[in-house]
Amino acid sequence: MDILKRTRHYPRWTFDARTAGWLVAASLAGLFVCGVSSAQSDPNEYQVKAAFLFNFTKFVEWPENAFVDSHAPIVIGVIGDDPFGESLVSIVAGQKAQGRGIEIVKYRYGDNLRRCHVLFISASERQRRAPILASLQEASVLTVSDIDGFAEAGGAIQFVVQENRVRFVVNLEVATQSKLRVSAKLLALARVINRSEAAR
Repeated sequence: MDILKRTRHYPRWTFDARTAGWLVAASLAGLFVCGVSSAQSDPNEYQVKAAFLFNFTKFVEWPENAFVDSHAPIVIGVIGDDPFGESLVSIVAGQKAQGRGIEIVKYRYGDNLRRCHVLFISASERQRRAPILASLQEASVLTVSDIDGFAEAGGAIQFVVQENRVRFVVNLEVATQSKLRVSAKLLALARVINRSEAAR
């Protein structure tokens, strides 16, 4: 019995730090698999967020022209102060998503961000959020952040923490405009905004 079936009768959001640790160490719907050690029973907030970043690469599809060739890796970028420490690197080490390797790249403001596929915008870039997002218009980049109001301001996915639970909001219109296809399995776990606009 997979995790979705076992949690069907519970509220949608049950991913606090402890349950998320088990979630990312094992699977979500048999697919959310990552490298968090099973011995790490109580991961911190950014270890959980790092695991979700990795799993987003499995549940979002990019157009073929987002990659140089069929062997090019999926690039996860972090711009600004890196809150993940070694967590993100260790989680993706040796992993693949959609048949591609995964590369972690750290960026500074002013770098060409259109070369990555997932971009985490750190809270240190709060004042530069608008120009960063503007620079990625029409680029197939999944923008992710935990800055307040990020999804409403034009970001694709925003992490929120409520009652020690990591949750996320998906702006489906933004993802669609970026030519990204977000899996229904991922949307089922999110609070989705601008769903009707994306369906036009």
